[in-house]
Amino acid sequence: MNSEEQKNGKIIVHLIEYDEVPDLSFPFFTSYRMFFDEQIRCYGFFQDEELVAVSAIIPDEPDFEGGFASIGSPIIYVFEVREDMRKKGIGYDCAQILVNNVIEEDTIQLCCSPFVQPFWQKVGFEIVYFDQSLYMNKMVLKKDEEI
Repeated sequence: MNSEEQKNGKIIVHLIEYDEVPDLSFPFFTSYRMFFDEQIRCYGFFQDEELVAVSAIIPDEPDFEGGFASIGSPIIYVFEVREDMRKKGIGYDCAQILVNNVIEEDTIQLCCSPFVQPFWQKVGFEIVYFDQSLYMNKMVLKKDEEI
């Protein structure tokens, strides 16, 4: 499958530049943008040509020197749904597209705060580590063979 564009119903995902993401619509994404480097891949999720969600992925590229290290599997570094689009199932649909169609590896890591843990568990992740010093969960998804 083409990792840069994948259709799933009405939602289309494109590889985008991080500076294409509007600051006011995606404040969480914007606050992490200062940590992005050339390695991070950003994806925009569009519904009827309107940006409804964004994600930043640290790929598993062991040959990359500098920047973040993703050892063993890619990391979903940031995932944000536009506030006015939440609680409508769009975030779940975008997350499913991301983990099943965009990220090609069989194992995916995610670092997230505990308040979004139930959402990611519905998507298919399980907690494997909890760091109380950062108040973050490290979650891992191992894809089923049938996906």
